[in-house]
Amino acid sequence: MTPLLTAVLGVLLVATREEAPEGRFSVVPFVLPAYQPETSFLLGGAASLIYQPPASRGGRESQVMLAAAASTRGQFTLLLQPDVNLLDDRLNLTATASAARFPDRFFGMGARTRAEDEEDFTPIFFELELSPKWRIAPRLYVGPTVRYQHARFTYVAEDGAVRRMTGAEGGSTVQFGLTALYDSRDNTLNPLTGLVARLNLRRARDAWSSDYVFDVLRLDVRRYLTLPWGQRHVLAMQGLVDLRDGEPPFYDTGRLGGMELSRGYLEGRFRERQHLGAQVEYRAPLFWRLGGVAFVSAATVARSPRDFDLRDIKPAAGGGLRFAPMSNVPVNIRLDIAYGSEPSFYLNVGEAF
Repeated sequence: MTPLLTAVLGVLLVATREEAPEGRFSVVPFVLPAYQPETSFLLGGAASLIYQPPASRGGRESQVMLAAAASTRGQFTLLLQPDVNLLDDRLNLTATASAARFPDRFFGMGARTRAEDEEDFTPIFFELELSPKWRIAPRLYVGPTVRYQHARFTYVAEDGAVRRMTGAEGGSTVQFGLTALYDSRDNTLNPLTGLVARLNLRRARDAWSSDYVFDVLRLDVRRYLTLPWGQRHVLAMQGLVDLRDGEPPFYDTGRLGGMELSRGYLEGRFRERQHLGAQVEYRAPLFWRLGGVAFVSAATVARSPRDFDLRDIKPAAGGGLRFAPMSNVPVNIRLDIAYGSEPSFYLNVGEAF
């Protein structure tokens, strides 16, 4: 449910953006419904404290958001997320504190699991993450990151596969690492042009009181191109490399599927330590405030990099409609139908990527 809450945050920021001769604070609430196969219908809401710097300074907004979402499947997420810019935007401080109860489904590990092996489990997660980043070049921020996650299970099937997985007993993970962000997009909600790349390198070690020892490398690159036959005709592309080494808990491995990459597959339908994915989406205006999209994707998972197999690639394709509820805010309500392992329907706010 985190993408939904992120979309809420973006709406809050853009909806309150006005030229202000003096810096000012504002508080904005927001509520919206959504639907996706993993959660069924859900309702999300947020309240955000936003600081807009003086217009003459031209700096970035700072905000602290409190958000929550609940679904008809008994899933619940609570999120506190500051994003503060200091020292004339030379320092960006982001943090996350979240709690979630998320009844989920497990099919096993790997790219060849069977739908008939589905079993239910219910985890509760608590997570803290802190990432101060310094601007070292135009649009490029780099800095350390620390992440703490605690998991426990309120339900696991007797004699089920989950009980045999690394992480079946829950526990705590403590990770330290490095984060780099490059962002040249014209806006963060519905870009027409630009590139955004996020690199995360993290290590978890028992010397840091972590119950699990593993390394993570995650690179997410997104490119947006305005096509020559119209300003609002956009080709959006994404590539994801998500790799792990060591013994991560099964709930902190790569998960194929969901409402962003690999629409058409349940999130976590295929899980493993290594996850590669890519997608392309064509976005075009139709009439009035309506738009349309068409997309294709391909992704796979494997236990180790040498285990990747072309036969395990999971393709998906689909299309959707977009509606802009506010003419002065570049954010859409999206309705997508995707075909992967089965037809899937998505209703949400904000683009998939």
